[in-house]
Amino acid sequence: MIDWDSPDISEHVVLVHGDLGTGERLYAASLRRSIEATPWNRFQHVVFIPGLFHLKMACADALWRCFIHPQTAREDETCLMHDVALLRPKETSIFVSKPGFRRMHQVIGHAGICRRLNCWLVFIQAKVEGLVSLEDLASTKPTLEKLKSMAEEIAQQYVATRQIDRMRTRQEELRDIQFENALLLNKYFLLYEELSYAMNSGDIGRVETCIVSWIPILKATGKHKYATHMLNFLLNIHFVYPPGLKRAIRYHLLVNPTGRPMKWRAVDWCVELNNLYTKVKNGGKGSNRTVERIILESPLVQVYRNLQKIVETNFDLTHLTTNHAAPVMAKTFKVLQDKLLSSTPHIVRCGRKSRHIIDDLGDKGLALLEKGIQWEANEDTKGLEDSEDKAELEDVLADIV
Repeated sequence: MIDWDSPDISEHVVLVHGDLGTGERLYAASLRRSIEATPWNRFQHVVFIPGLFHLKMACADALWRCFIHPQTAREDETCLMHDVALLRPKETSIFVSKPGFRRMHQVIGHAGICRRLNCWLVFIQAKVEGLVSLEDLASTKPTLEKLKSMAEEIAQQYVATRQIDRMRTRQEELRDIQFENALLLNKYFLLYEELSYAMNSGDIGRVETCIVSWIPILKATGKHKYATHMLNFLLNIHFVYPPGLKRAIRYHLLVNPTGRPMKWRAVDWCVELNNLYTKVKNGGKGSNRTVERIILESPLVQVYRNLQKIVETNFDLTHLTTNHAAPVMAKTFKVLQDKLLSSTPHIVRCGRKSRHIIDDLGDKGLALLEKGIQWEANEDTKGLEDSEDKAELEDVLADIV
């Protein structure tokens, strides 16, 4: 029987952004109502879009699982945990257990900067006679084209490529396992940096290209749900949806609330920010903090923000933002660069051993995807569940700056 009360939604869709929990609930609802007679009652007009902010959180967690969580991965002098000990000496125990997105995001950025500077230093010392420091290189005033050429050579030498497979087939006395681990660390950190940059700049095509690289990495580190959802999302975008829907989804993956360059944000991040103002800042305290009150005042969140801005402007207050200035990391970076200079992670030392060998997560993940088998927990990742991290207050604030 046709339900004449159901509207005609044949030309319309509703795009729903959210975490994987939201997607699973929508899928369960549509599956439950699949026997209904009309598309409206079957929820066919609802299209779920995985949130890129939560994807970014999953990528940071994947790097933590790879470089910090295994106990043997924290023992080498050139490992990431030794960088953390210098960058955040009071939080080493937190990083061993569960650092969360904000801490990992900042460590990936800071440690990555220092390691890439070390790559530049090692490169110019080996290639350019008479240059012993980066300041010496800057004093020569190289052209942009020359810097690009040098950067391409550095990327070939100090970022893991297919040559890593050839390195690992050598005899043990000719291998430098810590150097191999450093190349893979540089590769994964650069992939994370590229994903962040593409999202901040609003480059949708580049974001999709980065997702292709991250799917096998997520699969290899045990985050099967994210790997599956992102794979299905890309397949639907490029091979299932009609051109009009494809364009609509791609152009609504990111938004720019402020209209400023490099301030593009994922839609689910905006949702989390709204939750911050709704539940934390304006959710009431003590006996006033109830679900009914939060729901009642949720439509007024933007009004409260506007009123606060008007009061601050009228009273000529100087501090009109809660954002903190970026920390001055020059001294800390200098200490870490000196440590990298002594530990030489980017100089081959034949016969240097390591108790932990970083896997090529790309190949490992592709093998799992091709075989269609579930990831099996080993000693390094035992106890880790394929669960989704919930965005907390500090995680949302980490992406505001």
